[in-house]
Amino acid sequence: MSRLSMRSVSGIRSALIVALTLCSGLSFAAESEKFPSKAIRIVVPFAAGGGGDFIARAWADKLSDTIKQPVIVENRGGGNTVVGTDVVAKAAPDGYTLLLVGASIATNPALIEKLPYKTPEDFTPIGTVITYAMGLAARANLPANNVQELLALEKAQGPLSIATSGVGSATALAAELFKGATGVKLMAVPYKGAGPAAIDVASGHVDLLFTGMSQLKPHLDSGRLKLLATSGSNRLASAPEVQTIAEQGVKDFEAVVWWGILAPAKTPTAIVNKLNQALAVSLNHPDVMKRLAVIDGEVRLSSPQAFETLLKEEIARWEKLYKPQRATKVE
Repeated sequence: MSRLSMRSVSGIRSALIVALTLCSGLSFAAESEKFPSKAIRIVVPFAAGGGGDFIARAWADKLSDTIKQPVIVENRGGGNTVVGTDVVAKAAPDGYTLLLVGASIATNPALIEKLPYKTPEDFTPIGTVITYAMGLAARANLPANNVQELLALEKAQGPLSIATSGVGSATALAAELFKGATGVKLMAVPYKGAGPAAIDVASGHVDLLFTGMSQLKPHLDSGRLKLLATSGSNRLASAPEVQTIAEQGVKDFEAVVWWGILAPAKTPTAIVNKLNQALAVSLNHPDVMKRLAVIDGEVRLSSPQAFETLLKEEIARWEKLYKPQRATKVE
């Protein structure tokens, strides 16, 4: 009976590993070629009715038309977006599970010490999809109708409450920037999304909030909210009579929202490129442009590389601001 030497066994093992690696590579290549062949899921790590939910649903049907497959929007709010984000971080890197992200993806690494994933290492950028300014709105019976009256009110009666979409969200960042620029004292009240936050301000339970016009408009139209100012460098087309915060005496103030799409790490480049191209087609559809016009945003798809650069810059920016007050766990 012949015997195999340790060297022979080692050589066979190495050959098997190489063969399996090649087969795996061929399998990924084959999958990339036929992608997509089934439904794609877009995880929105916020509650239904908020800004992220609105953004995703504005173009999901057109993306479905473009790729000839169903596109499912799934709301997974909670944990300051960590719950939904972790779902995608641990998903298969096959292009069928995507994540809609905003500022929280860049602020959470500075705010939360023990995240269940690493940013940006556990993700593959697909592209940014839109940027827009926010409105600063107040409950209808708040005795202030503009920024200067708001500052005077706080000085006279003490801190005001402001609803946010969670610590580190774009709405919370706008509030932080506003506090820093004006010295006003605001008590943040975090929610799982802008939708629930806007409802509570409109109901009179909270004084203020920053958020996109898509969440504010129904409550503004009903008279339950009033718009004090807007957060961009220019006035909004949907509310040209309302001055920006900078116009109302807070020099150089600007706070804008950006949204982008991520996939799990190691998603093949061919699939990333297919998704980017399909997003470009769907975002440029007239119906989508009309839907997104309500938030006065700039709809523009970036390259994966440009989004990766933005993400790294944002992470570094908020590390400087938030790391000293870092939390140790997600509430």
